[in-house]
Amino acid sequence: MRVGDIAVGRSGDKGDILDLTLVAVDDEAYRFLEQHLTAEMAARALSRAMPGTVTRYAVPGLRALKFVIPGALPGGVHASLHAGMHWQKSAISILLDLEIDER
Repeated sequence: MRVGDIAVGRSGDKGDILDLTLVAVDDEAYRFLEQHLTAEMAARALSRAMPGTVTRYAVPGLRALKFVIPGALPGGVHASLHAGMHWQKSAISILLDLEIDER
C-alpha cells in the first residue's frame, strides 16, 4: 500500500530541523500507519536524500504522525546546500511514495 493513498503530507522547518507530518484520511488508515510506518522505516527511505536521526511522534487526536529530523537542513533552509528552498517538500514526497507491505 502506498502511504500517499491513505494520507496527506505537509512539511516545514525550524532552523536546521526538518518536520514532516502525515495525516491519515480516516481512523483505519491512521491505525495502519501507526502500526507499520516506524521511525526506522522513514529514516531508511529518507537516507537516500539525507542521513540523520528520525524521531516519530504520534498525534492520534489529529490522526497524524510527525517525523522530526534535526540537522537535516544545515544552516537553516536559506543556507542549506540542499537544492532550493522547497527541498523539504521533496522530502515529504519520499514518505508519501513509500510502499508498505500489508502483511
